[in-house]
Amino acid sequence: MDIHFNFELEDQLLVAMTTGPWRSHQESIAMCNAISEVARRHQRERVLWLDNTAGRPLSVLESHVSGEAAAETFRGVAIAYVPCYPMNPQLRQRLDFVEAVAKNRGLRGQVCLEEDAARDWLVSLPSNYFALCDW
Repeated sequence: MDIHFNFELEDQLLVAMTTGPWRSHQESIAMCNAISEVARRHQRERVLWLDNTAGRPLSVLESHVSGEAAAETFRGVAIAYVPCYPMNPQLRQRLDFVEAVAKNRGLRGQVCLEEDAARDWLVSLPSNYFALCDW
């Protein structure tokens, strides 16, 4: 995997930045696992993922598998995903599908097109949000 990770710890937030060539949904799953591991190690329940990887669009099946994997991997974490790569209608449709699958499987997450919106959503979560969630 040629994906590069950069992590920053903020007050109650882990900021994960990913760059590089994206080739498969297996790399998406590996990215989720790596980010989740760092969040758990640093006891962060809120993750801002700024993704600037580039590659081909996900197929419908890959979108479904990726959504299921994200929900499982980020159990116990609230995640805001911000795509920093060029967006087109097909890609946006696939992201919406990944998000829907993941949320249907219990993910506490949001796809945001702007970093400020993602930060606002994460900050707006009450401190008892995680205790109230049925993981």
